Amino acid sequence: MARNDNEMSFDIHLPSGWEDQTVYHFKGPEIDGRAHMLRLVVDRNLWHDNMASFVKDKRELLLETQQGIEVLKDQEVTIHNGNPVHELVYKWMIGEEKTAFCKYIFVMKDEMGFTFFTEFSKKSYKLLTGQVREIVENLLPGTYETQED
Repeated sequence: MARNDNEMSFDIHLPSGWEDQTVYHFKGPEIDGRAHMLRLVVDRNLWHDNMASFVKDKRELLLETQQGIEVLKDQEVTIHNGNPVHELVYKWMIGEEKTAFCKYIFVMKDEMGFTFFTEFSKKSYKLLTGQVREIVENLLPGTYETQED
C-alpha cells in the first residue's frame, strides 16, 4: 500500500476462487450536524448488457424497500462518448421534521457496474453535489467530463 498525502492506492491479488466485493466509503464534511459519506459498490461480474437493465435491477429493489419517498430525478445523463450514467435522486421523510435527499449514480464502464450513493440535507445537497460529481469523475474518467482526444 502506498500513501502520498490524500492519495492512496493498492493492488490486491487474490487466490483462485476469491473475488473482491469491497464497498468503498469516502468520508465527507459535516454540515449542519450531519456527517456525509459517499459509498461505492462495484459489480465486477455485470451480466447487464445495457444501462436500462442495470438501473432497473438496482432501482426496483431500492424503491420497493423505501417507504415515503418522492422521486425528484430519475434519468440517464450520459455525456457524448462518455461512460453510461444514470442518476436517481429522491426526497425521503426520515421523521416528522427530518428530510433526507438521497442520490444514486449508476455508471457502466469496462463491463463493470458502479453504484455511488450519498445522503444529503437540503443545504448540503446544494453545497456538495459538485464535489460528488468531481469524485466520480476522478474515479471513473469520462463520466461527467468529456475525454480529450
